[in-house]
Amino acid sequence: MRILIQQPRLTHYRVPLYNRLVQQHGWRLTVAFTPRSGAGESGLEVRQADLFECVGLPLRQYRMGGLKLNFQQGLLRLLRSREWDAFFWEGANANWSGYLAARWCRQRGIPNICWLKGYFTPQNPLRRFVNRLQLRTAHAFVPYGDSTHEFLKAYGVRPEQIVRAYNTVDVETIAANRERLLQQGRTMLEAIGWEQARPLIACVGRIIPEKRVQDAVKVVALLQRQGYTAYLLVVGDGPERTTLERLACELGIQSQVHFTGRVPEDGDSAALAAADVAVFPGAHGLAINQAMALGTPVVVADLPGPDGEMVRHGETGWRYEFGNLQAFADAIQSALSSAERAQVVANAQEEILQRRNLARYAEAFGEAVRVAQRFAQG
Repeated sequence: MRILIQQPRLTHYRVPLYNRLVQQHGWRLTVAFTPRSGAGESGLEVRQADLFECVGLPLRQYRMGGLKLNFQQGLLRLLRSREWDAFFWEGANANWSGYLAARWCRQRGIPNICWLKGYFTPQNPLRRFVNRLQLRTAHAFVPYGDSTHEFLKAYGVRPEQIVRAYNTVDVETIAANRERLLQQGRTMLEAIGWEQARPLIACVGRIIPEKRVQDAVKVVALLQRQGYTAYLLVVGDGPERTTLERLACELGIQSQVHFTGRVPEDGDSAALAAADVAVFPGAHGLAINQAMALGTPVVVADLPGPDGEMVRHGETGWRYEFGNLQAFADAIQSALSSAERAQVVANAQEEILQRRNLARYAEAFGEAVRVAQRFAQG
């Protein structure tokens, strides 16, 4: 089968999934994306791959009211240039070219599949209209997790159009390489003179407002005031970094907070392997999957959506009230010293490695094509 997947970017952590789709299903796969690296972007940029075709498309952006619209130039031309068996597109308000391409496919009976997270904060009327417009175009849906199902159903999507899927990275390989990653993480700590920095809290992700990295900095200061010394390793980069470095100085904890900046591939997993606890005080991401696969306890803000749904309080990790620093501090201390810590970690690894692994994710993509074919024909 010849399959086209449209994405806003091609990142290193998606390459194992696309490779698995080729190996598992025998697809002739093309990934269309826009090259656009930057400090505020997640993941490392990839421009070419061995097992699938990479097509870079230039991006133009427009404004409609308060809505940003992204248009990948050449996407429709790429669709017209070959015979495709199915088309996957990113389900996002801004993805106007993906929506138009999906409409083009639907008019011609080509199965199109919307791959999406969904929205879990209040949407204004314009955004709700765009959501409804886009979602009625897809034949089938690959959601990021169970939480996405309710979002889709609220817009009239039929349950039988939704494949059960869990967004993930190559957690099997990450877990298998734990010892190597742990040693790499220790080497990273030695390079900054933190060999004895314990307990070590890791915060991995882009340093942008949505991630609330400032809460991680503030909670270290709060713990210090309460007589508990901890160290924070912030792995990643972004526009808020300078502000947060200044905040650490103002709070008098600059010796307990280190910003790594961008790290090489595997650097984030190495930091998570070496940490005593991983924290996610704002918008969640796939680093949660990495930490759980490595056996590092996770503490997450109690936010809606699929990215953190696998963290069940006291069972596979610790959740706390978003923005509540004292609750955040209490959750960290519980994750570090709870008698149930070992069992929680074991449960988390089982959840990730058994239910949310890459092989099952790739199988969901294959099922989505079959579902889309049925709806395209009917």
